[in-house]
Amino acid sequence: MSHPTKLATISAGTASLGGRAMIGQCIGNYKVVAKIGAGGMGEVYEALHQQLGRRAAIKRLHPEHSKDPEAVQRFFNEARAVNIVQHPSLVNIFEFGHLDDGAAFIIMEFLEGESLRARLRRSGGRLDTSCLPIVRQVASALAATHQKGIVHRERFPS
Repeated sequence: MSHPTKLATISAGTASLGGRAMIGQCIGNYKVVAKIGAGGMGEVYEALHQQLGRRAAIKRLHPEHSKDPEAVQRFFNEARAVNIVQHPSLVNIFEFGHLDDGAAFIIMEFLEGESLRARLRRSGGRLDTSCLPIVRQVASALAATHQKGIVHRERFPS
């Protein structure tokens, strides 16, 4: 039996400085160990729970976006939505809040694997039948969210 693919959609003191300053800092019980991604709205870091040894991803909204109450509400609604749906193809959310600089964050399950963007790049932009299980899992997760009355505004390939 194959395991479902989890879909990627989190007070810290100096951890709120961003970029390299985040590395080595703590957000709650999680110590930031690496920056793993960035986009227009924020950054994603790998972190390690200090007592449990559990890896996590910390999604941090850029401070300028964290000043927009609607952006923060949408960001936190993302965390609430996946916990309401509780689908095996949706990432688990552990905690969310604000850093000392006001930047919003979500701490979530850390997932390893290839992004859809990387898979498309590797395959020359073509999907073959090996992608059918992924497509089924995405459709199942979307159906589950819609059954709960939740409609996501954006879908990204990674």
